[in-house]
Amino acid sequence: MARIPMAGDVAELIGASAEKVENRSLLLDKFPFHKNWPPIVSVAGRPQKWDDASRWSLMRVAEGSEKLLQQEARTKERRSEGAEVSDENRERMVGEARLAEALAKTAWEHEELAALRARQTRQFLNLFEAAYGRRAGVTIAQLEGRLALNLAEGLIPNAGICLDRLLGMPFIPGSAIKGVCRHAALAELKAANGAPERQTRFEEFRRVFGTADNDFTNGDLAPYQELIEGRALDQRGAVCFLPAYPVNNARVVVDLTNVHYPDYYRDGRQESLANERPQPNSFPAVEIGAQFAFCLLLQGADAAPEWLTAAQRWLATALTVNGLGAKTAAGYGWFSLRPDVREEMMVADRRAAEAAKAQ
Repeated sequence: MARIPMAGDVAELIGASAEKVENRSLLLDKFPFHKNWPPIVSVAGRPQKWDDASRWSLMRVAEGSEKLLQQEARTKERRSEGAEVSDENRERMVGEARLAEALAKTAWEHEELAALRARQTRQFLNLFEAAYGRRAGVTIAQLEGRLALNLAEGLIPNAGICLDRLLGMPFIPGSAIKGVCRHAALAELKAANGAPERQTRFEEFRRVFGTADNDFTNGDLAPYQELIEGRALDQRGAVCFLPAYPVNNARVVVDLTNVHYPDYYRDGRQESLANERPQPNSFPAVEIGAQFAFCLLLQGADAAPEWLTAAQRWLATALTVNGLGAKTAAGYGWFSLRPDVREEMMVADRRAAEAAKAQ
């Protein structure tokens, strides 16, 4: 049977399809199944191509993938038994069915790991706020639509997801958070009425995100260069945008994009729509209900508290109005603010500390 390219001793340890690996990040980064592997020669003497292999490699890191992969294996077996199926196609379908069955056996993570992830994030929040005090800003937001991140990265085309290297939990990169906040800040700057408000919003923007000379020559800030008033164009930002990690069990599930008709897209003929079978494109997404902690840090000896307040205002707009990640126009990546969650966490921590002292 086909296997993922790896050394023999590694395959003996983790399985020929890496089915014993429980870390989702490791599965996607190091053990995906490529379409053109292995170079098996078919009955007709041509290399066999595994069209669904990379898609299955992606599916197996999400909840519910076992049943989906088993269903695909049964479908391949059923099609291979057709009377008009050639020997070459029969061999390919049976091989793909065996591969789907092997990937369906991927070991799923222990429940204790999900609880450990949440505890790790909550402990970080306590240390973060204790270390930086008023310079630290924490916003808890809950997903109200599935979250799709990093869809253009990874070995599997257009189907990546951001997963923590150690614990395999989904996270939102700080660069993505800064990007959506900057977009919200620009929209607020453009909507400013009157010279005083325009100057105030520009100063907030410049202090929070920083600026460079190319922002004023070919960038978004070209209409506001006169507001510099003889000062240097280069300005370091005063707010650091940290990656956002979940404080509860953030589930990763299999989602589907709109169906594809490759022949129709290729030739544009209406007949192709009638003769083709749709090909759904699966990808992993974070399920609704995941609660993320967004941490902002005010840095610099002369940093003013109002700059952190402005950054948090733009973050709230980005999360609740604009959305975050891919496919926001289709309802993905929308959040609601949950300050009550942080308050409940702090109360629970105080009770736990008091109980520990009483023992």
